[in-house]
Order: sequence, then structure tokens, then C-alpha cells
Amino acid sequence: MPAVFITRPVRSVEDLGAAIIAAVYGVSEKAGASSHEARPVPRNLDALADLLRETRVKRVVVTDWRVPEASIGGLLEALADEGVKLVH
Repeated sequence: MPAVFITRPVRSVEDLGAAIIAAVYGVSEKAGASSHEARPVPRNLDALADLLRETRVKRVVVTDWRVPEASIGGLLEALADEGVKLVH
């Protein structure tokens, strides 16, 4: 999957991970249940890196980026390490 577009607010690793899971795996039609419910939401940068490798995302476009300045460095480094370009 080359690119993921995220329009909901992203404030944390968890928000970014949940949005990537939703974009890649979607929502099943069965009672509105998410098809990704079994996939845990990343809560740290290592888990986010695992998700990026699993989904093969190469570009993430976020329209509502709200990650605190103190958290951006590690997040950008994790994305770069996996060869993922962030546009926000």
C-alpha cells in the first residue's frame, strides 16, 4: 500500500496507528464491526514500526496533525527508519 490519507485528528502514536489500521483494513459490513478489531493499536514507536512494515505503507498524509512538539522527533525518526514519508 503506497499511501494512506488520514483526515481525523492525530495527537499521538495511538491516533496515528489507529488511523492507519482503519485506512488499510477498513470496516467490515457485519454490524459495523471493524475488521481490524483483532489488530492491536500501536502504543509505542516500536509497535508503530511493526504496523508500518506489516501494511507496507510508504506515505502518510495527515490533514489534522496535532502531535505535541515534544513527541514529533521520535515519531518522525520511526517513520523515516521504515522509509515512510509524512505529509502534514
